[in-house]
Amino acid sequence: MKSALEVRDLKMTQCADWQRIVRAFNAFPSPEIEIDDFGGCGEKAWIFRGHGSIDCLLAPSVERAAEKKSASWVLLESLMLEEFRAKAPMHVDPRSLPPTNDTLAWLALMQHYGVPTRLLDFTYSPYVALYFAIRNFVNWHPTETDKVSIYVIGINAQALAEVARKKSREAGEREDDYENRKNKKEPAAPQPISLNPDFFSTDSDGWQFERQYQQKILSNALSPHPIRRAYFNDQGFVSIAETTMHNPRLSSQQGVFLFNGAESHSLRASLFTMMSKSKGDWYKCFAVPANVLPSIERKLFQMNIHELSLFPDIEGLAGFLRQRARLHWDPDDPSDRDGS
Repeated sequence: MKSALEVRDLKMTQCADWQRIVRAFNAFPSPEIEIDDFGGCGEKAWIFRGHGSIDCLLAPSVERAAEKKSASWVLLESLMLEEFRAKAPMHVDPRSLPPTNDTLAWLALMQHYGVPTRLLDFTYSPYVALYFAIRNFVNWHPTETDKVSIYVIGINAQALAEVARKKSREAGEREDDYENRKNKKEPAAPQPISLNPDFFSTDSDGWQFERQYQQKILSNALSPHPIRRAYFNDQGFVSIAETTMHNPRLSSQQGVFLFNGAESHSLRASLFTMMSKSKGDWYKCFAVPANVLPSIERKLFQMNIHELSLFPDIEGLAGFLRQRARLHWDPDDPSDRDGS
C-alpha cells in the first residue's frame, strides 16, 4: 500500500470540475508517429491510468497478491504462469493460445482473466483512465464535504521508452563484456556507428523492426542474464509492453501495459529509480474530488465511454444496463435532476 505522504510526493494537479478536467487533458499533445535516422518508427504519446483511491498506486496485481505471503512477487508470478500455461489448453481451444515461448502474451492473457501478474494496465486515452478511476471508486453517493479524490496518472511514453532503451543497451554491453572476460575473448571490433547492434536494422519496414526490437527488450527482461538482472535491480527498469495478441477489451480500452524488469523492487520504485535523472515533466498526476463524480460519469457516458464500449461482451452488456439503471432510470438519484 502507498501512504498518503507518498502520494503527496507526486506533483498533483487539482481538477475540481469537468471544465478543468477537459483543459488539463487537452493540454497533452496528440500522438504522433516519429521516424528516426535509421528508419525506425516510434510513437510520441502519453499513457494514462486511473485510480479510485490512493491505495496501491502504481502497484501491479501480483505485488498486491504477494504482500501478505512469504514468496516474492517474482516467484508467485512464476508459479502461476507455469500452471496457467500447462492447464489452459484443457479449457480453451489451444489454437487460440499464444506460442509457448511468448511469455509476455501469456502474462497478458492471464491478466485478462484476472490472474495476478506484473503487468500494470494503462491506456492511451485520459478519458478512459478517468472512467476506470470512477469505476473503481466504491462510494457512489459522496457528500459535499467528502474530501476523497480519485487519481489519473499520465506518463510520457516516449521519454520512458528512451530511458528503457538506454538501460537495456547498457545491460547488454555489460553482458557482452562479462562473457568476453569469462571466455577470455578479445572485445569485438568497433562498429561503424556507436550504437548497440540491436538498435540498427536495414529492414525497410521500420515499424515492424521497432516492434521486434521492443519485443526483444521485454524478452530479455523476462528471462534476464544474471548481469542484466543485477543491473536492472540497481538502475531500475520499466518498459511499455504491447502484446502481440490483443483481445476485444484491450482494443476497446486502447490498452497498453507497463512492465517491471527489476525483480527486487516494486514497479513504482523501479520506475522512479530509472527516471530519476530525466529532465522535464515525464509524468503528471491529477486529483478529482469525489463530490463531482456523478456528473463526470454522465459526461463520459455522453462521450460513449461506458461499460459496453469498454467491455464489448456479455458482461459489458450487463454492466451497461446496470449503469443505465443507476444513471438514467433511478428516480431517487439526484444527479438525474441536476442538469449537469
